[in-house]
Amino acid sequence: MNGGWRAWLRLFAVQGTWNYERMLGVSMGYAAEPLLEDLKTVDPVRHTEAVVRSAEFFNCHPNLAGLALGATARAEYDGVPGAQIARLRTALCSPLGALGDQLFWAGLIPLLVGGMLVAVVLGARWWAVLGFLLLYNVARVATGIWSLRTGLDAGMGVGGAIAQSWISRSIERVGPAAGFAVGVAIPMVGAWYLE
Repeated sequence: MNGGWRAWLRLFAVQGTWNYERMLGVSMGYAAEPLLEDLKTVDPVRHTEAVVRSAEFFNCHPNLAGLALGATARAEYDGVPGAQIARLRTALCSPLGALGDQLFWAGLIPLLVGGMLVAVVLGARWWAVLGFLLLYNVARVATGIWSLRTGLDAGMGVGGAIAQSWISRSIERVGPAAGFAVGVAIPMVGAWYLE
């Protein structure tokens, strides 16, 4: 299976065609196309069905979409029945959405924003903003690479791979750290603003 890097790059635009009918589905289909290229020569009928299946309704956190993309592409090559792959996609929507929201929106971003605000108050000014952007994007890129590789390796066993991964432990740690960072930042910013 080739096309992993092209699929990973396309995942950066996974929200580019978001709509109410298919959510992230069309972009997931676009990202899946490089992964499914080799299937065209092996089984052209399966390739066509896989491309259509990959663009159906799908929604999850964009930073963890690679898990579903890789797992379903691997399942296509493994010859898993199409109905079972569709059920896997459906089953992954809510857990990947919840895990991503906890890890990024409720954890990493508030942690980094709190740290950035503290750094601004302490005199870092715009360097703090650059630091925030750098750290967030490093985390996003690393998570994207990990998620696509993990999905491709695990296939239909992606649920077990997620359960054994670093995600749950990270969520347990990043949530309290985010609360602490925001809790420190608010009074510091308030005092700084009132000066």
